[in-house]
Amino acid sequence: MRRSRPAVLGISLALALGSGLGGAVLGPSLAATSAVAGQRSVPAVMAVEQVGDDAIVQHYQQLGGSASFLGTPVGSAYDIAGGRAQDYTGGTIYWSPGTGAHEVHGAIGGHYRDLGGPAGFLGFPLTDEATTPGAAGRYNNFAGGSIYFSTATGAHEVHGAIGGHYLALGGPAGFLGFPLTDEATTPRAAGRYNNFAGGSIYFSTATGAHEVHGAIGGHYLALGGPAGFLGFPLTDETTTPGAGGRYNDFAGGSIYFSPGTGANEVHGAIRGQYLTLGGPASVLGFPMTDETGTPDGVGRYNHFSGSNAGSSIYWSPATGAHEVYGAIRAQWVALGWERSRLGYPTSGEYGITGGRRSDFQHGSILWHAASGRTEVIYTSVPSSLLGVDLERIPTTQKVVALTFDAGANDAGLRSILGTLAANGVPGTFFLTGNWVNQFPSDPALIYNAGNRIGNHSMTHPDFTTLTDAQIAAEISGAQRTIEAAGGDPLPFFRFPFGARDSRTIADVNGAGYAAVRWTVDTLGWQGTMNGTRGPDFIVQRVMASAQPGEIVLMHLGSNPDDGSTLDAAALPQVISQLRAAGYGFVTLDAALG
Repeated sequence: MRRSRPAVLGISLALALGSGLGGAVLGPSLAATSAVAGQRSVPAVMAVEQVGDDAIVQHYQQLGGSASFLGTPVGSAYDIAGGRAQDYTGGTIYWSPGTGAHEVHGAIGGHYRDLGGPAGFLGFPLTDEATTPGAAGRYNNFAGGSIYFSTATGAHEVHGAIGGHYLALGGPAGFLGFPLTDEATTPRAAGRYNNFAGGSIYFSTATGAHEVHGAIGGHYLALGGPAGFLGFPLTDETTTPGAGGRYNDFAGGSIYFSPGTGANEVHGAIRGQYLTLGGPASVLGFPMTDETGTPDGVGRYNHFSGSNAGSSIYWSPATGAHEVYGAIRAQWVALGWERSRLGYPTSGEYGITGGRRSDFQHGSILWHAASGRTEVIYTSVPSSLLGVDLERIPTTQKVVALTFDAGANDAGLRSILGTLAANGVPGTFFLTGNWVNQFPSDPALIYNAGNRIGNHSMTHPDFTTLTDAQIAAEISGAQRTIEAAGGDPLPFFRFPFGARDSRTIADVNGAGYAAVRWTVDTLGWQGTMNGTRGPDFIVQRVMASAQPGEIVLMHLGSNPDDGSTLDAAALPQVISQLRAAGYGFVTLDAALG
């Protein structure tokens, strides 16, 4: 019969105490005293060892003993940091007071030993090796983590925050599958990671543990992973709200994916504007590019899938980040993007009366809903136009600019617009603010027909009689009124009555306008002069002054005395005879160079 260690110690102690048989025992001998003292210290350790050894033997028998996969014992049980262990031909059983007895064998057992066994960070096993639920593999849980094994991936450990997140995502039965690596330090970044068959989990103290997988994971790695500008993930891959795609947020930006666009990153100020606008669920849609440097070397951009001819966000140090999309973007693209005369966008697209608008460094693009037309407004004034009241477009080409002043009424407007449209000729219309207030729907008729609008003051006073402050109020008042009607008069201004001097020209230039006079005034506004003038008079005056860059002044209103609209009546012949003389037609934008 096998005796336990305490029993053996008890027999030895009894023999030692009984060495004085046949005589009186007055007290314990020195040997007995030493045995008692030893029984109070050594057996405590030996008792723990015996409990561990008994637990190992018991678990071994439960697993089938020598007939089990463990096979036969190899040597005796032995001490191991914090517990006991027994090797077998097919594996090892480890025991500690806190974890009990559990076996480790095969590839998992080999990897466990490579990682330091119970003395390593994994500590003692909490389970025997078992089949992974819902997945074709095996695992052991340990005090400090787990080791998972599959035929395709081998044995690898997962622990800590990464291990916890891995289990929360379904472990081997989840989309990540089995681990491909142990937890390791992220190269060139202060964090940790595990790679799995279906993705990776990254951890840093600041961001916690989050997974990245699929196309987003591939693009993340292509951009440098945690060591790149994106840094560590802040989220798992997630469905984009309100849009058919996926995304991961990172410390330095985001990667978005949709089947139609693939995976692309957005970061910095462009990402901030993108999210403000609603991200993928907005008119911009999903990114089609990573953030990229502009060809001029100054700014940055992302293109997006968007709608209505695409969408983009452009950024420069001087302008910040602004979106441009739809028909306005298409017009900007046709002009040459940021390298065009307009430069970078300085606003996002916003609503105006009857349409939409985007502003740029040197102008604006307006879209008019009624006509679907885009109108390009250049606001910068070339230095050659400063300090002058322009009387002719500086060109050697045979072109004429037909201009029309509005101040009294709109009696001739519809006839003029009809003639211009029928002949495919654009015009430039100088409007007063009071006229716009009197005929609020007329500006839309003008710009929807493809014409240009200029500023003719608010109330049509003689500017040479006004103070600088009064001049500023006249200019700004008309500008605001025209803009409220959905147009923009910049950068062209015409002095009422043609009255100007160097001071007033400087005031106009200071307000951002070029002053435009005329080459010839048809004098149609004077009427028939008691029947002595007709449309032929107008035509003759225009043709007599015909030259490259000619600026023709006509009027929209009727003569207050006879109600005639000679300019409207003469316009068909003016256009016909100028064309016959080899002239084409431009708006005053041609004067901007």
